[in-house]
Amino acid sequence: MHAVTGRRASRVVVVLAVAVAGVCAAGAAVAHASAGAAAATPRCRLHQLSLAQPRMNGAAGSIRLRFVFTNTGGSTCALFGFPGMQMLNKSHQAIPTHVHRGTSNVVPPEPELNVVMTPGQHGSFYAGYSDVPSGTGQCRTSAFVEVTPPNDFKHFTQKLAIQACGGRITVSPVVHGRLPV
Repeated sequence: MHAVTGRRASRVVVVLAVAVAGVCAAGAAVAHASAGAAAATPRCRLHQLSLAQPRMNGAAGSIRLRFVFTNTGGSTCALFGFPGMQMLNKSHQAIPTHVHRGTSNVVPPEPELNVVMTPGQHGSFYAGYSDVPSGTGQCRTSAFVEVTPPNDFKHFTQKLAIQACGGRITVSPVVHGRLPV
């Protein structure tokens, strides 16, 4: 093995520094391109989506619903964040509804991610509520429910009877695929 000394050592250090900088720059460019591609995906609009009738699971006064959006459009789109919900009576008038974004005893923690869906792919979320009255709180039953995709102002209206006491509903963020019921 030969020892590297003097000017030759300086050249080796410079060459290595340039090589390391090039590798780092290439890695950063790939990461930036991937992030840019995800950020460049347009958000899903209501006309690009369908919403399946939810599946329900519950016991001991705690009810969990799983809602599934499907990209029925002709192009890739993305959903990010939490959906909105509004309970309605049989005349389609609003019943007081308080949507909490997060977790509860029936809504497990889910990551808030950019859900990119190609045509035919799914994104889903949980909604949970209690149907056990506490104190003098009312447990009104809806006839319909409005579901608004994240970052949208238009909504789906589904025929759905839920009895959320106090109008309190907890929702998870939308995640890729179909969550288990």
